[in-house]
Amino acid sequence: MCSSTLLNEGIMCKDASLGRLSTDISIDSSKAMMETQPQNSHSSGWGSFVTNFLLAAVLSVFVLEFSLWFPFNLPGIGSAALKTYIPAWYHYDEKDTRFDNTAWTYNTDYLLTAVMSVLAVKILMASAPDNCPKKNGASLRLRLYSASLLICYGISTLAGGWAHQHFTTVDSLNTTRFRIFWYLCVGNVSFASCYMGLIGREVQKVFGVPNTVPLGPWWFWPVYGTYMAAATGLGYISFKRPACDIFIAGITQFPSTFYCLGALGIRKWPSRRERKDDSPIGLVRLSYRIMYYVGFIGNAPLLPMYPLLVQYTSMSLAGVNTLLHCWLMLMWGMQGISLLHLCKAMSSYKLKAD
Repeated sequence: MCSSTLLNEGIMCKDASLGRLSTDISIDSSKAMMETQPQNSHSSGWGSFVTNFLLAAVLSVFVLEFSLWFPFNLPGIGSAALKTYIPAWYHYDEKDTRFDNTAWTYNTDYLLTAVMSVLAVKILMASAPDNCPKKNGASLRLRLYSASLLICYGISTLAGGWAHQHFTTVDSLNTTRFRIFWYLCVGNVSFASCYMGLIGREVQKVFGVPNTVPLGPWWFWPVYGTYMAAATGLGYISFKRPACDIFIAGITQFPSTFYCLGALGIRKWPSRRERKDDSPIGLVRLSYRIMYYVGFIGNAPLLPMYPLLVQYTSMSLAGVNTLLHCWLMLMWGMQGISLLHLCKAMSSYKLKAD
């Protein structure tokens, strides 16, 4: 009897000690997992940062090289491009330099600045009809990015107009003052890719179909835009005809342009029978979607058009510049109006206030 009792007590003590041991092991395992998890998360975050930064760097270098190669290899305009796109590195001469100083050129530049400024202000003020702070906050980033894009355009044309009006000799083009003004003109077009990419990212987040267009980190497009602006400042995008700089800077925008198009375009649009208030996309009208697509891709024909006009037609530089500025007015205007509509759609979306 005593031996049986002692045996049972021994078994109970053994079970209790095993229980404490298993509890201690589970606690230690939990602690180990909690300590390892932040390390794995930190390692994964660092790896993602390096991958995205390398991708931005590779894309930037590739696109710049492609932009400098592409005009000379377009079918039908190769010979015209060779005569037009002559590298300058901000050093101009009497032989090849052409820079128009007529009122038609700089006044249409100033007109572009005024229109872009008005659109930028209207976008910033695109608040909800009931002025609900929560709705207004939902559209804030898109409004800031869209207004910044138009301000880039406005600064570019303002600096360009001033340069066309006041730098009237080849000697004046070789001054530091001209280089600063022309960098403001071309550099803002180069850096505009930053805001285009951020617009596309925000459009994808709000209006896009999940997992169709990658978001990436927010800093990806600023890195890309900064690289292009730096390349412009160093003279990689500089030609004897300064107007050529704008077209090369425009080519560098093609990744961010197609990103914007894909963010809004890759989706199934709601039919007329479907409820329009299930998503903010239901508030985006077809006419503004078309305006958005055409506005962002519509400047592409200017690339082959410019060398053909200056080499194979009798149009004056003033006429060519005025035509191109009117084209820009139409395309940039459509960008601004369609983005204004998207901002209003976000601000008016009733579920944002819930």
